[in-house]
Amino acid sequence: MTTDETPRKGFSRWRTWLDVGQSATIVALALSLFSFYRSYVYVNQQLQVTVTEVSYGTNRGELYITVAFSNDGNRDAAVLRAEPALWANDAPGKQARWVPVVAQVSPDIPLVAPKTPLVVKSGGVEVVTLSARLDASDAEKRLQLLQSGAFLGIRVATMNSDGNLYLLEHPVARLQIDRQGRIIGAEPSIHRTLPGFVDLHTNPPGDTLTPNKQTPFVWAEEHYR
Repeated sequence: MTTDETPRKGFSRWRTWLDVGQSATIVALALSLFSFYRSYVYVNQQLQVTVTEVSYGTNRGELYITVAFSNDGNRDAAVLRAEPALWANDAPGKQARWVPVVAQVSPDIPLVAPKTPLVVKSGGVEVVTLSARLDASDAEKRLQLLQSGAFLGIRVATMNSDGNLYLLEHPVARLQIDRQGRIIGAEPSIHRTLPGFVDLHTNPPGDTLTPNKQTPFVWAEEHYR
């Protein structure tokens, strides 16, 4: 090896190190700019609403619905109101609609826990439990509205970070009623996650998807009297 080759190899290694260092700097700068864009410039507002469980202690008149709110966007979201509902009419002759069920199971159990309004942080998940008293006889009377049974649903009001308001209403369960007009069980009438930032008004019987990983656990005991 000549004396000329030694500094030449050293210079080549030095230049390779500089190239790697420059590439790493460029990559780090690009990632930093992308992170800044995602955090402060690009707006992605998303809120997903998933009903995970519906439980109706028929003879006790206790209705419990668990709802998960997941925020996949990069802005905070607000859940203004969440409540169980029964497909009914307020008075004879009026068109049926989703009527909130607002009677408490007991003074010690809140209608919504945690209380609304609440904030779902970007990238976060909040699980809300709805608890209400629903007399089985009231539900069974809805058989006259829909011959297939009585429907339970949810009403959810949301707001995105721009201040836009949204309301979604959707069936979550059908109370099965026998020929004697008694509740004998329940089955899910929702098999999908709902978008939280759209106005969605769905009447019974709900969606027509087959049971899947997003189908909630639904239970109701037989009504005896």
